[in-house]
Parts: sequence; structure tokens; C-alpha cells
Amino acid sequence: MTDDNEIIMKGRDLESLVFMGRLKSVNVEFCDDEKKLAKVVGITDTNEKVSTECIPIRAAGKISTVIKHYLRLGVGNYIISNEQVSSSNLDTEEEDDGSQNS
Repeated sequence: MTDDNEIIMKGRDLESLVFMGRLKSVNVEFCDDEKKLAKVVGITDTNEKVSTECIPIRAAGKISTVIKHYLRLGVGNYIISNEQVSSSNLDTEEEDDGSQNS
């Protein structure tokens, strides 16, 4: 039921992708005809497909809901990257502790 190019992860790892700003969308797909098992499927910023293993539908729904809230809040936009840090933003002066040596 998984594609050859689909990366399988834990739900918490999918959430970590959101915090790193890498996950762009998420969905739930059923794994069986009885609709008792499902997997959370996400698409990264590089259009890679990532998903959980087949887990109980209630757990998949909770993971999906939390991730959708994180995406809506834009938590991935608060990550500081190397491109955003320049030398003008860094404090390079030594700090004077106020003590004097006699």
C-alpha cells in the first residue's frame, strides 16, 4: 500500500518536519476497507511524500489535526536559518565584567 518513493516515519517525526518548516501539507489515507487503520501522509517542501505506518484511525486523526493546526499557525516560519543571520546581527564585542585586577 506504500509507494516505493514514500518515506515512512513516526508521527512525532512528521511534527518535527513542521517545526523545521519542511512539511507543507498533510492528509489521512485509509489502509483497509473496514476503515479501522489509516496513515498520515504529508508532502514536504521538496515534494517528497512522507507518511506514518498504518495506525488506528483515531491516532492518525489526532496526529493530522495537530499538524494542521501547526501549519495554520505557521510555526515553521519562526525557524532561524543561516541565511537570516548576518554579521550585523551578531554581538562580537567582549563583555566587560566590571572587575579590575590590581
